[in-house]
Amino acid sequence: MAEKNNLRYLRSLLAVTESGSVSKAADRVLRASSAVARSIRELEADLGVPLFERQPGGMRLTPFGELAYRRAKRMEVELDAARAELVGHGASATAPVFGMLVGERHLTTLVRLREIGHMPSVAAAMGMSQPAVSAILRQVETSTRVMLFHRSSKRMAPTEAGEVLLFRVRRALSELRYLQADIALQRGQMAGQVRFAALPSARTLLLPRAIGELIDRHPGVQLAMVDAPFEVLFAGVQSGEIDFILTGISPEYIHRDLRVQVIGREGLGVVARAGHPLATRTHVDVRDLVDYPWLLRDPGAPTREVLTSMFQRMGVPLPQVAVESGDLALLRGVLMHSNAVSAVPPEQLSYEIASGQLKVLPVRLPDVEREVGFVLRKDARPSSLCEALMKRIGELAGSLAPGA
Repeated sequence: MAEKNNLRYLRSLLAVTESGSVSKAADRVLRASSAVARSIRELEADLGVPLFERQPGGMRLTPFGELAYRRAKRMEVELDAARAELVGHGASATAPVFGMLVGERHLTTLVRLREIGHMPSVAAAMGMSQPAVSAILRQVETSTRVMLFHRSSKRMAPTEAGEVLLFRVRRALSELRYLQADIALQRGQMAGQVRFAALPSARTLLLPRAIGELIDRHPGVQLAMVDAPFEVLFAGVQSGEIDFILTGISPEYIHRDLRVQVIGREGLGVVARAGHPLATRTHVDVRDLVDYPWLLRDPGAPTREVLTSMFQRMGVPLPQVAVESGDLALLRGVLMHSNAVSAVPPEQLSYEIASGQLKVLPVRLPDVEREVGFVLRKDARPSSLCEALMKRIGELAGSLAPGA
């Protein structure tokens, strides 16, 4: 895997921008002027755009350079925060990782070690040798003077200090990802990657349309949907690894240092197979549902919380949740081949309901309508590609809403 030095190059860009010239920047970063100038040229070559206008009076940022400077400044802030937070753990304040003096591969290797927890597997995934992965970890631990991972014969797990550093590192790496999309938009293109999570009800009609339109118009984009328990998703948003979650909005989210953008509302219906014992009734009481197994999302998911609250308000015993999953294919299959029921927005299973395979039972669920929208990190600056996807999802949510 070829090393990328964009963090080091961006450090030079910060210095040149804030000092006004290559020579002054060289004094600031304690490097030769020729080395600073070379870093700027290498960064321009890697990004494929001019970042500075060279003028007799100094260096002036181009519009591309302005984009790079804003992202680089956010990276610097994150790594400065890591420095401040780790001093209490005995870390060296002059460690290269805090000063944007390590390569992108170093940081990515540390993140993958946290994710996978097995050095040989990380080496294989990154196309590196195991000694190379070990050397990177040793270099960072030696320079920071803190142990970042607990080692055992089976698995590596981050120490408390490791979690602190890697939280900030993941945020810094997300800014590099956003920069590619920002540069592409400035050139009149749409490119880059968006990582997001979405509630199951959006995956049948809303997301396929929004994503299909985007990739038809902009073939160079990459969209990755993450499916995980909600606590994992929230952690991913906070670390910058997930750009947004499209989900039901809970008032509790405002206490998580998150930003919420509401795009609509949705209700819930109880769905079962067409041959279900309750399917022929003209009215079903909520208490009748307790006799059947349920399929719901994991605890912490908005739908699960809304239903739990509803049963408690009505004084009805909580039903048995036989299956916990947000997977649409599993939901469809279990409902069709059992007497299980589930409470979901009917749009989530619109094709199966229209075909007669599944049926919305005639039961009223009081006070379960909820707001739906995007959840982002409060201080996030999404890439242009991410904003374009969110904008189109919001537009389609209005057009696909019942009665629209």
